[in-house]
Formats: sequence, structure tokens, C-alpha cells
Amino acid sequence: MTSSGLRCAFVVKEDAEMGTVSFRQLPLIAKVAVGIAFYNAWVSFEEFVIDRVGLWRYMPYYRVGEACVWDLAVALLVIVGLWRLSWQREERRV
Repeated sequence: MTSSGLRCAFVVKEDAEMGTVSFRQLPLIAKVAVGIAFYNAWVSFEEFVIDRVGLWRYMPYYRVGEACVWDLAVALLVIVGLWRLSWQREERRV
């Protein structure tokens, strides 16, 4: 027994291997977190590159510091990409 009086219930096998988990098998909260991370990457790119370097001048319908068509397009791309990953068939590896 340990000092707290509880026993460890984990048994580790010597030849055990970890399997991979597909994106489809992840819980919804993990998928949402991945989507937020991708959209946050866009917002960071937008702030640190597009706004500061001045690339916004060459992007039609872009609004500096405001929500615009580009933000909506990226949000839709993230949602569609994650949706496709969630419903993609699992390929078996031999």
C-alpha cells in the first residue's frame, strides 16, 4: 500500500503497444479545440503578417481590424476540413 492507503490499479504489460487514434474517434470537445486552434492561427497570421506588412491592400474586401469576408472564408474552410476529417473512412494499415 502507498502512504495514502490506496493501491495503484494500473497493470503494464511488457509487450503492450499503443494504437493510433483517428480524428474521427476524438470527442467533440477535442475537435472544437482543433478548429479554434486553426482559426486562431489565421487570426495571428492576419495580425502579424497581413496587417503589419500591408498585404491587405492587395486583398479585395479585406477590412483592417474588423471582421470581413476573408475571416468568414477561413472559418468555413476550417469547419469543412474538420467535418471531412470527422466523416472520413478509416483506412486500415497492413
